[in-house]
Amino acid sequence: MRVIYAFLAVRMLRLARFDLARSDMLYRDGDAAFARSRDRVRRAEALAARAELPSLVSMR
Repeated sequence: MRVIYAFLAVRMLRLARFDLARSDMLYRDGDAAFARSRDRVRRAEALAARAELPSLVSMR
């Protein structure tokens, strides 16, 4: 019976480590997506200013 519990424990630890690594990857990807979005908004604001349009924030 202990062998079965040991096998299950090892399997659960491996799954937990996999979930943790996946979570870290998604966190990093999310941060990168937010950075890209902020950069796009900054570029859009710059283009709007060059076109003498009102700020995108005031258009909401």
